Amino acid sequence: MTKSRNYNILRTSGAGVLQRLAQLLSSLITLPLVLHSLGLAGFGVWGAATSLAWLSGLLTMGFGSALITLLPRGLALGETEANRGYVTAALHGGAALAVLLLLGGVVAIWLGGAPLPRGPFLVASVSLILNIPLSVSFELWFALHKGHVAAFWGTVQTLLSLIFIVLGAVAGAGVTAMTAAIYGAMLLGNAGSLAHVLYRNHHVRPHRRVQKQAMRTVLRQGGLLFAVIIAASCATAFDNVMVLAWLGPAASARMAIAMRVCVTATGMVGAVTQPFWPSFADALAAHDHGWARRMLKAGMAAVLVLSIGGSGLIVAFGAPVLRWWLHQDLHISPGLLWAMAAWIVGMTLTHVPGALLNAALKLKPQIVVLAVAAIMGFALKYMAARSFGVVGIVLVTPALWLVLVAPAFLWMAWRAVKQPD
Repeated sequence: MTKSRNYNILRTSGAGVLQRLAQLLSSLITLPLVLHSLGLAGFGVWGAATSLAWLSGLLTMGFGSALITLLPRGLALGETEANRGYVTAALHGGAALAVLLLLGGVVAIWLGGAPLPRGPFLVASVSLILNIPLSVSFELWFALHKGHVAAFWGTVQTLLSLIFIVLGAVAGAGVTAMTAAIYGAMLLGNAGSLAHVLYRNHHVRPHRRVQKQAMRTVLRQGGLLFAVIIAASCATAFDNVMVLAWLGPAASARMAIAMRVCVTATGMVGAVTQPFWPSFADALAAHDHGWARRMLKAGMAAVLVLSIGGSGLIVAFGAPVLRWWLHQDLHISPGLLWAMAAWIVGMTLTHVPGALLNAALKLKPQIVVLAVAAIMGFALKYMAARSFGVVGIVLVTPALWLVLVAPAFLWMAWRAVKQPD
């Protein structure tokens, strides 16, 4: 099992990095193409509508995330029927949530007088809701220790987006059609992935009826995981808004570019560390705490090497590369580059211990720590903005992660795996 877990982590991590690189290369092509095709105003609307795609992970309410812990534990213990029940609950729950959101939107427009979203945002809203049950396939592949297949379908989605955007640009499509190109690729990719995972893995095909106990378990674990995600997101989700309100649009533009680079870099590290989650769940269910301890140390070492190395490249070459990419100088200072480097290193420190805590179902302590960090961050960012501007706001989050969040996560994770084998 040790060799199998190690192989799964390496295989899935490699495939995840390749998928992220494909997304990066696609962005280098599609963003200038859409800007040229739609013009600056149309590009702004398209960018706002397509930026909502990140909500697809939140709208599932943790249904899929719960499977990443529950299924590996069930596989290790031979609980095939229980696993089928969990998958049934996740898919039915996601479908029910999608129906409720669609009906709620229709009722709000019909009875409440709510305004109908404009074309691009209507496409985004409906697509995100329809995607709720389909997106479970991503977590399902990971739960089955086949995250490399999820990465394959992610790459398919990226290629479809690129093809649709190119075809739209050639045909002179408008903003709504260009928005549909992105969300259409997302729906097709996730639908193909879900059909594939259920076809190839008959032992997790859903029952026709939902088991109450399985639904309660998925709702409980998924709800807690959803709360973890919300608490973590609150630490950074409003940074651009705060900069705009406190420092003005020029500073907000610098902040937007800084966060785009930081999120891309941490996403690369996340592609390497996400496979640890189901493998930790399998090891803990098998009482292989020795392997979990070794991988906690090895994973932390790998994260430090990757994040420090990537951050060094940003500090050394970030300014000229950003000027080349943006075709203008937004005056990204050396201080801001160093702050971005600190952000990347600090935020990735919790990736591996967080995966272990998720696998060990230690979710409530994470929520408390992350909520405290988010609340402290709001006050500290206001004070930092007055004295240090954008650099100060960027530095607050990694400082809190280094001083509070990462030590707490590491301590809790080590306690979870220090038991003798």
